[in-house]
Amino acid sequence: MQKNSIKTVALGGLLLALALSGCKKDNTTEQEVITTVVVELIPADGSAIQHFEWNDLDGDGGNAPQVDNLVLLAGKTFLCQLQVFDRSKTPEANITTEIEAENTKHLFVFAPDGVNLTVLGADTDDTGKPFRLQTVWTTGTVSVGLLNILLKHEPDKDASNPDATGETDFEVAFPVRIQ
Repeated sequence: MQKNSIKTVALGGLLLALALSGCKKDNTTEQEVITTVVVELIPADGSAIQHFEWNDLDGDGGNAPQVDNLVLLAGKTFLCQLQVFDRSKTPEANITTEIEAENTKHLFVFAPDGVNLTVLGADTDDTGKPFRLQTVWTTGTVSVGLLNILLKHEPDKDASNPDATGETDFEVAFPVRIQ
């Protein structure tokens, strides 16, 4: 009889554990798939608008991304507008709209590496803190390097270096040549 009591208690505990785990709320947010980042550069001098793309349509671990080279003239200023897409589905999803709607929870980070390029924020989030979906780019002297663009999720925008905080939603790198 004692053996049956142990089995009953064990079975009851197992059923209770299953019932409780079935009632748990899933507080995780589905991560958006980012396949494409578009850089649109509007020259301050009124010359032609330039578009550059970073595409990784098959996602992480598949083929290498297809990346346009950013070729820019030295001593120029541009307004940059980013667009972010999920082109793995039909119709494609414009993720930019969702990022803008949650602008207090996001921060775009621009990290030039080896290239004479200055990037300054041209917009803010709903609380007046940096957001950087729109930026102003100023090219310096002739140089070659990379421009890394990151999207940070839940950064500490009050930190001394908010770019170094939060989780990285995506990171892409564009080769840059200033001529």
